[in-house]
Amino acid sequence: MKKVVKFFGLTAVSLFAVVSASAQPGSVTGTKYGRGQDSLDCIRDLSLYQQDNRHKNYDAAIVNWRKVWKNCPNSSINLAAHGIGMYQFFIARELDQNKKKALVDTLMTVYERGMELRPQNKGNYLAGMAQDIIKYADTPENQPKLLKILEETMVTEKEKTTALTYANYMKIILAQNAAGKLSDEELLDDYTKVSDYISAAIKKTSNEELAKARDMIDESFAGSSAASCDNLLKIYGAKYEASKEDPEFLRKLTRMLNRKECTDSELFEKASEQQYTLNPSPDAAYNMAKLFFKKENFDKAVEYFENAIKSETDPIEKANYNYQLGGILLTKYNKYGDAKKYAIEASKLRPDWGAPYILLANTYANGPKCGEDDFEKAQIYWVVVDKLQKAKAVDSDMASVVNPLISQYAQHFPKKEEAFFRNITEGAAVSIGCWVSESTKARFNN
Repeated sequence: MKKVVKFFGLTAVSLFAVVSASAQPGSVTGTKYGRGQDSLDCIRDLSLYQQDNRHKNYDAAIVNWRKVWKNCPNSSINLAAHGIGMYQFFIARELDQNKKKALVDTLMTVYERGMELRPQNKGNYLAGMAQDIIKYADTPENQPKLLKILEETMVTEKEKTTALTYANYMKIILAQNAAGKLSDEELLDDYTKVSDYISAAIKKTSNEELAKARDMIDESFAGSSAASCDNLLKIYGAKYEASKEDPEFLRKLTRMLNRKECTDSELFEKASEQQYTLNPSPDAAYNMAKLFFKKENFDKAVEYFENAIKSETDPIEKANYNYQLGGILLTKYNKYGDAKKYAIEASKLRPDWGAPYILLANTYANGPKCGEDDFEKAQIYWVVVDKLQKAKAVDSDMASVVNPLISQYAQHFPKKEEAFFRNITEGAAVSIGCWVSESTKARFNN
């Protein structure tokens, strides 16, 4: 009997040893739950934390979440997201600044490990990390790290990068430049970088929110000390000879000088010609058009504008080229039909821009009048005012420019007493024919 007991005793010890040897956490095995007893512990802890988290009992949930996070991090696809949410909750309620700082540090490690566990979601983690640094730890010492995260987000997410990411990046580099921690040259390089990223995203998505963000970024840079013509010419001029065979350098240089209206310089002329020689891109064609326009060689300017329009894919840039070409055809050639065509195309490419409608109004106002007598010829001013009203309807910033023009052109409306004899009443639908081909409503100069 004693031998049997001894035998069973040995067997029990052996079995315990086997179970212990086979027990391994998921963090070691790379499996979802681990092996042996550790897998059972993981499933238990996972269930307990999920139940508490679902009921927003975060103080209890975090205890078991930490065990799962340490021992079997692959057990749930929502593990990192739940941890991030809980730590955000703890940070928001914590009043002690030292404890809050420690919680923020822990939150950042959750983001970092989340990226390691699920690299396919890296962009989302980076964007969230950046937002939480801005929200909870936006200090000067954290700005270099934040810039690195934001740039990595842009590289990772590409056209999926949010407008807020670009705006935050620009805000930080401007603040660092104002504080003397970023030189004008470094600011210029960083601005060019973010501008390139957002422009590439707009070309792929035609996202209006991104387009508005780019306008805001351009405007904010224009107000910095780095954006003076003298500064740009000095910085780029020193690099020109060594970099003039680099198409990307030339593109950035001419684009920047264009935006700051530094196009009268010798540097802009040299760079534009060199850019077009190396790479006859839409940007390069546009720069050549501007050069020939300044030299009053309008035939060549029109030729290069047409080249730029044909090859440009960015709707905002293409709208700009159409608008400028329409202006040249109106003011330098009196080609009213062609000016109308390009103004309409610009308005289609960029519906929220008022300038093409003003160009269209001026084209109608200055072009041939349709009709047999003065009354019929004056009807074109109804269409002129329609376009001016459309300009400020789509672009409220145009109101200060448009309102005086509306008052001016309304004085040329037909007389009401003449309309009476033609059986035309106020508000009646009217079609203007010939080259105009527009429908409008009757209004009178009383």
